[in-house]
Amino acid sequence: MVLQYPKASIVVATYNYAAKVCPTIESILAIDYPSEFEVIVVNDGSKDNTAEVLEKNFGKNKKVKIINFAKNLGVCAARNAGIKAARFPIVVNMDHDCFPAKNWLTSLVSGFSSEKIGVVSSMGAFGGTSTAFRKEVLDKIGGYDEEYRYYREDTDLTFKIIEAGYSYATVKADYLHDHVLVKPKGIIGMVKYGLGRLSYHKNDVLLYKKHPKLAKDFLDVKLGFIVNPKKDFQAITGTWMEHKIPKLSSPRGMIFLEGNNPLNVIMIGIIGICYVLAIKFYRLLGSIKFGKLLI
Repeated sequence: MVLQYPKASIVVATYNYAAKVCPTIESILAIDYPSEFEVIVVNDGSKDNTAEVLEKNFGKNKKVKIINFAKNLGVCAARNAGIKAARFPIVVNMDHDCFPAKNWLTSLVSGFSSEKIGVVSSMGAFGGTSTAFRKEVLDKIGGYDEEYRYYREDTDLTFKIIEAGYSYATVKADYLHDHVLVKPKGIIGMVKYGLGRLSYHKNDVLLYKKHPKLAKDFLDVKLGFIVNPKKDFQAITGTWMEHKIPKLSSPRGMIFLEGNNPLNVIMIGIIGICYVLAIKFYRLLGSIKFGKLLI
């Protein structure tokens, strides 16, 4: 049976984003949706004035529920709190720096074309922002695994839903993802950002340990413990997408260096090789942490 505009709960986890979070919430409230929806904002222990800003702007809005954590617990815990507080049968994850089109939610929910579909995303493979779930399915499988804290938690959740017997669907539901505040500035900023991204890849091991069959194809694991280095190289050089011109970039869409001349291409290639080796080192650290070999 096709779901016809079910009521929906949109969960927005936020941390230290006082400067931008209000426009995001306002853009969600402004969508056109022919059924009732609510916005649940979970402030994950922000150290700035996020709590005060949210209360000032939305404290009296009946469509917005604000949850404030006393300390930072990670995005998984924040989203789980939002799921628990959700009143409606469809729960949507939306990042705090995303601005939906007017028909975004209608288009997203259209993906629930049968009862067997448990998750629908307009982001792409295995979820992330702009991803909707049946709340009954989330309640059944236990929501996000908080051991991840951040990174691969979306894929893990979708894998759990698939392993529970439900299907995953993708649709076109437009939104703008604004990376202005998270884009690193200067060489030092880029180094810190790169080290942070490298550290996240320890969670590849946890994903592979929990879902060996699905993660094998997703991560492109060879010989039972080696992630295909080509996949890692393509991710950092932007060549995993259809365009063939290399770009030192993040899968989140940020571009740091264009391969628009031979020198830049060489630099991107050298950095890409170093990054691949570094990722494998961090996966080795993850192997020690989680007790499963993956490099």
